[in-house]
Amino acid sequence: MHSLLSIVIVNYKTPQLLVNCLTSIYDEPVPVPLEIIVVDNASGDDSYPVIVNAFPEVKWIQMAYNSGFARAN
Repeated sequence: MHSLLSIVIVNYKTPQLLVNCLTSIYDEPVPVPLEIIVVDNASGDDSYPVIVNAFPEVKWIQMAYNSGFARAN
């Protein structure tokens, strides 16, 4: 089944805020299939393992440099 809703979240060195955000999304029933895409702006911290271990269904895009919020979106 294809996703009808895509949620893009830009991350930069905020793994706990990201966990809180994803938890709030998954805690609510969603009436359509969705995908969540996290774009990481070269955080260089433990954001990736924290998120993919807790939310393996999230698609992770790793930027090679901090491209800024607008470009990451």
